[in-house]
Parts: sequence; structure tokens; C-alpha cells
Amino acid sequence: MSSVAEEVEVLRGARSATFKDLLTHRAFVRLLAAMSVSSFGDWVGFVAVTAIVANLGGGTALLAVAGVMIARTLPAFLFGPIAGTLVDRLDRKRLMIVADLARGAMYLSMVFLRELWAIYLLSFAIECLSLLWGPARDASLPNLVPRRQLTNANSLVLLSSYATLPIGGAAFAVLTAVSIWMGGRIPALATQPESLALLLDAGTFLFSASMVAGIAIRPQPSHTTQRLTLSRVWRDTKDGINFLRENSIASAMTGGIVVAFGAVGAVLAIGPVFVTSTLEAGPSGWGLVVTAFGVGMGLGMATAGQAAKVVDREIVFVWSLIAAAASLFVLATMPNLSWAIVFTVWLGAFCGLAWVSGYTLLQENVVDEFRGRTFGSLTTLSRMFLFLSLAAFPTLAQGFETFVRWIGPGQFYVGGNRIDLSGTRLALAVAGSLVVGAGINTRRLLKRYRLSRPVPLTLVPKLKRPPATGLFIAFEGVEGAGKGTQIAMAEAHLRSLGLDVLVTREPGGTAAGEQIRELLLDPGTGKLDARAEALLFAAARAQTVASVIRPALAEGKVVICDRYVDSSLAYQGWARGLGEPDVLSLNVWATQGLFPDMVILLHLEPELGLARSEDEPRDRMEQEGQQFLAKVADAYLKIAEEHPERFVVVDANRDPASVFDSVRDALERAVHERDDHHPTN
Repeated sequence: MSSVAEEVEVLRGARSATFKDLLTHRAFVRLLAAMSVSSFGDWVGFVAVTAIVANLGGGTALLAVAGVMIARTLPAFLFGPIAGTLVDRLDRKRLMIVADLARGAMYLSMVFLRELWAIYLLSFAIECLSLLWGPARDASLPNLVPRRQLTNANSLVLLSSYATLPIGGAAFAVLTAVSIWMGGRIPALATQPESLALLLDAGTFLFSASMVAGIAIRPQPSHTTQRLTLSRVWRDTKDGINFLRENSIASAMTGGIVVAFGAVGAVLAIGPVFVTSTLEAGPSGWGLVVTAFGVGMGLGMATAGQAAKVVDREIVFVWSLIAAAASLFVLATMPNLSWAIVFTVWLGAFCGLAWVSGYTLLQENVVDEFRGRTFGSLTTLSRMFLFLSLAAFPTLAQGFETFVRWIGPGQFYVGGNRIDLSGTRLALAVAGSLVVGAGINTRRLLKRYRLSRPVPLTLVPKLKRPPATGLFIAFEGVEGAGKGTQIAMAEAHLRSLGLDVLVTREPGGTAAGEQIRELLLDPGTGKLDARAEALLFAAARAQTVASVIRPALAEGKVVICDRYVDSSLAYQGWARGLGEPDVLSLNVWATQGLFPDMVILLHLEPELGLARSEDEPRDRMEQEGQQFLAKVADAYLKIAEEHPERFVVVDANRDPASVFDSVRDALERAVHERDDHHPTN
């Protein structure tokens, strides 16, 4: 027997949130291709640049490589704090394209520039552009894919970023071998074998830019309504810092994710010594451990969506951190390579699960206005902690090693195997302790600040489909979209076809509904709690359905309704932040499962709609302002994208007659489909 949630999904025509379904989403597939190819190229370029500076450094090769590492790390400290502000204030799509083209050009220029200072400068600039591209991608993702697919999308995003590391290293080795082989014919390749890899790298960024250019990413309201100035950047940066400090979700999630990155940095920093010296497994053993971590991380990312269906995502995040710490503790005690590989897989799985859960929670709970700054700060802090881990943990391990030698040989036994205490084991245990602390602190912050946690409604509706002979059509759109004009024209057209038509509106349509309408739209009502507002809309809707719409459908009439359930999903579910599931459950219960056969969405940018009605007094909803209505417009498009079998989207930025041409086609199609399924005798 299907659950209520499954029945509602079927009723709304929603598609399942599977990886297969996501990979049919054209816009996301283009973004995934751009990320995967450019990440692959970036890893190739990273290895190539380190090889170049090592050759140029000569006898000071280690210092030269350290210099390029510093050049790639400094942007996180110097540019990172304002990168997120730029992502929020500039067109994110254009920002990604420019960043790709500029990075490609800079890698290409390294073929001809063989001075250390120039490579350091270019590396610094490339990393600054990466600090723009990554947050722009993360901030755009919730506006690109359906909400139900965010977990799967984040899994693939993170996987494409890290799974290409070993492929990039192998590709560089192959390209270098090819360059040396071709050196006899092309002398430049013999002296500069890294050039071929840099050319490939430049090409990958060109490919990424072309992929992003073909994606429809709607500019955020702040980009279209406010000019970008230095004072604006400074104020926005301060606002972003205050937001991260005051918003419990953002601060808790960011802290946990950052410490998780630091723990991974600790493993990368002391792992080679731990495997080769402590476990005596040799260099090949370290390669196996890295592979095991990658496999585990992939498994964790792939199962994040399924885990969230069973356990609340916040709980998944916190306990994934603690489980990752436990894996680190156990890994530190392993006596041989085989057991170390087993627990490294678990470590990677819990890290992947934590990262995907944390990213998804941020995307779901941070408003679009602050999303760029949130992910910019996350990227900056993650890189900082990663850098500190790479620098601090080898030093810490060396200090522990000295201390162990001073106190004498320490030994203990696990499963009959003797384990010698070492500095690397103690350093891994310290990393695990830090992750445990981060998990406990995250849980404490969530419990302390998030006092009114949304609880899914336990309303069990008895789903009833509309009578077969009636036809139910709803018109939706932002204020000023022209619904009233199009509904009047639609009524006249359907009557000309000999159909019996009833027109109603929401809220309204009944005596009780009209009183609720006056309360909801009167500016004198003032600010209402979002839940109270949603309940009032649902109450008016329940009365209209029971006393007007259902009886008319039972008589075989065509019912046209000015707004219906999707208005509540857009206004209260998305723009007010109540969430679609609760608002949907409430309205399914209120209407007893009655949904329109067709929804005609008159799409219009909110600023144009407000301009159309600027001479008329604005009701309480219109007074919310352009940014609020922009969220509503985006929500309508998201709902229509998820449920194309119910929606017809009509461009309302035309003269009424042209708009009605599209509306008339949709109406006649709905009438024909009804007649085909239920022919008259």
C-alpha cells in the first residue's frame, strides 16, 4: 500500500529523485560536463606547474615548489573574503564564463613565460578566479535543479571535483611521455615537456566556458536591482560576515565542513609517512590508501540521498562527522596495510556523506541573497584549514615522534598484533579529536539556536480525484501578469465553444473566502506569521473547493480559478521559506486532494508586473517588494519545471491578444484531452 507522500507525488506528477533522472536534466548535464572537464584540466595544470617550477628552481627546487603552493594559498586569505560578495552582486553565469576563459588564457601563457615570478603571479590570479567560479556554481545550483535533486547534484559535483585527481595525474604522465617522444621533431617539446599538458589544460577551460554559456541561469535579484561599487562590496562583505555569525544553520554547517576538510588535510600530510614508515607498506601502499579513500568518498556521496530519506539530514551530517572521527581513531591503531585500507574506505565514506549533507543543508536553508557569500566563505575557510593542516600536522607528528623517543619505546597490542607507538599515530588521533569536537559543537549550535524546527505535518488526506466529466483549470502568475484579463478572455472563448463555465478566485469565491481575502490583502493587517498566512489561504481554499469547485465539476462544468494551490507553494512555501512539503501536505488535506487538470502560468518578471500596476494602490502582498516577488517568480518556474505535464508556461510580456493566442491553444488542448478520455454518448 502506497504512503500518503507517494500518493501526493503521483497526484502532482512529480518525478523521482534519482541519479538517472538528474542526468536527463540538460542544464545540469552541461554544468557537470563543464565541472568534470575543467577539474580534470586543473589537476593536469597543477601537476604541470609544480614540475615547471621544480625545473626552474634548480638546486632550490623544494623552495620553488613551496613558492607556488604559497601563491595558490594566499588568495584564500587576501581575496576570499570579498569573492562571495562579488558572486552575489555580479551575474553568476557571466562570472563563471569569464573565469574559465581567463584561467585558460593564463595556463596557455605559461607555455611561453618561463620566469618563476610570472608563474607565481599567474598561479595567484588563477586561484582568485577559482574562488569566484566555485561559489558561483554552488550558489546557482539550487536555482538550476529541482529541490529534491540537490543531494544527488551535490554528490556528482563533489565527485567530479575529486575523482579527476588521479586521472589528471595519469594524463600528465602520458602527455609528458608523448612530449619527450615528439621532442625529436619539435625541439620545444623536448626542452619543455610540460607544454602539451598546459595546452590541454587551456582547452578544458575553453570547453567549460562553452558549456556554461549554453545554460539558462537566471540572474539573482541583487544583480538586476543594485549597482556594484566599492562601498557596496565592503557593506555586503560585512553583511555576509554578520549573516554567517548570526545564522545558526550557516555557522554550524560551515564550521563542521571546514574541520572535515582540515582532517582530510591531516591524512594527506602525514599519510605517506604513516603508510610507508609506520606500517612499512612502501610507496605503493600509499597509492592503495589514496585509492581506498577515493572509493569510500564516492560511496558516501552516492548514498547521501538514501540516508536523508531515513534520517534527518542534520543528524546525518553530525553523526557522519563523529563516525569519520571514529574511523580516524581506529585507522591510527591499525597494525598493517590491509586493515588500514578497510578503515580508510570507511573514513572516505563518512567524509563524503558529511560534505554532501552539509552542502545540501546550506543550499536549502540559506537565501539566495547570501548564498554566494556563504559558499565563498566556505571555500575560503576550507582552503585555509587545509593549508594549516598540511603545514601543522607534519610538525605535530614530528614533535610526537621526538616525545615518544624521549620517553622510551611505547607498545600495545591489537588482536594479538604488536603496535609500536609513533608520532603519526598520535597526530591522526589528534585530527580525530578535532572532528569529534566539530561534530559536538555543530549539534550544540543547532539545538541552541534553531528553536522552532519545522516538523512535517501528519495530516492524512483522503485523496479524491475530480469528477471525470468536469475540467479544472487554474491561472497562476505574479502580480501584474494579467490573469484577470486572460481569465475573462478564456471564459468568453470557452462559452463560445458551447461549454458551461464557472469562474472563481482565491482567496475568495465564497462569503467566508472574501472576508479572509480582505484580511490577507489589506495593508492594514500588517505583518502576519508565515504559518498563519498559509493556514488562512488554505482555509479559504477549503471552503471554495467544498462549496463551489467540487459541485461545479460534478455538474460537468469547466471551472477556471484565479490562483490555487501552486500560489501557496510559491508564496508561502518558497518565498516565505516554509518549505514545499509542509505547505503541500496542508493544502492536500484542505482540498482533499483536488488539483487542477491544467495550470496556465503567465510568466512575467516582477518589476514589469509592478510597473503595470504602479498607478493602483498596492495590496499587502504587492508591498512586499521586488525581491520577494522575484523569489515567487523563480518558485513558479521551478514548480513548472518539475511538473511539465500539469503546467503550460506562457510569456506574459506581450500584448493581451498575443498572450491569449497561447492561452487559447492550451485551453483547446485541455478540452480535447478531456473529450478524448470521456467521449459523450
